[in-house]
Amino acid sequence: MTATDSAATAPPEPSQFPVLVEHAAHYSDLDPSRRVDRDTLIRWFEDARVQLGREALQADLADRAEGLVRLLLVAVRVDVLAPLRIAGDYRIGIGVTAIGRSSVTYRYAVFAGDECVATGASVSVYLGDDGPEPLPDDLREQLGRHRIDGPTPGLPDRDVVRPREAFPFRVDVRTRFGDLDTNRHVNNVRLAGWYLDGLAELHLDVLGYPIGGPLDGLAPSSLAVSYLDEVHYPGIFQLRVGVVDIDDDVVRYACGLFDEGRCVGIAEAAGTFRATDAQGEAVDLATTLEPFRLRG
Repeated sequence: MTATDSAATAPPEPSQFPVLVEHAAHYSDLDPSRRVDRDTLIRWFEDARVQLGREALQADLADRAEGLVRLLLVAVRVDVLAPLRIAGDYRIGIGVTAIGRSSVTYRYAVFAGDECVATGASVSVYLGDDGPEPLPDDLREQLGRHRIDGPTPGLPDRDVVRPREAFPFRVDVRTRFGDLDTNRHVNNVRLAGWYLDGLAELHLDVLGYPIGGPLDGLAPSSLAVSYLDEVHYPGIFQLRVGVVDIDDDVVRYACGLFDEGRCVGIAEAAGTFRATDAQGEAVDLATTLEPFRLRG
């Protein structure tokens, strides 16, 4: 399953998750459509992992700041099922769905009351000084206490890396000091935001750069990211976007982040593509997006 697939199962319920984190929506979490944006949800997932770490790993933020927690995120996905507005509080559920030799897979759900309004998944890898290492037995046991059943949403295949020239649309991104986390590389939430910005730039290009940015209906409902390598400061990176497929009401995208010719991240996204121009007339996005299909 890829990021463009929807889960064909019933939405999860709060009782399925061993850890539930209360989270209020703040004004700064909202996008122009007055809904909680996608990278905010990925940040909420990060907060939930920290909370699970406190409960399962006996690790707090001070441990993370000192680099004592060596689980590094390598992939994350979010699927928005219903609008998330600023009114009311939310709960983020998190549980462990798989424990590999050196990796752990988490599943998430965001609840407004008991209604599931978003789901997600992520994979973290246990790192040593020379790369991935087997999970220690005590860590494996502690994570195992938070196992849950159910499907895990798909994540991009890290082995499918397209060349830079396959993506027809390009946006250059300069790292900022404020993008860095305690590991001194660009934080995963910031990087997810880069892909969302790249899609918005593509939509601006095909719509003629309307004032206020692309219209609400073009924001992707699904985003999945694989982090292939660290992104450092300072630096200028190429974010590339291509259209994978267009059907009756959904467009699917692929993205790549490049440090010169080296791919350091990939993403997949999907969303509706109904839009109107500044005069309120429907835009034939299927035609205007056609030149931006992936090459090769």
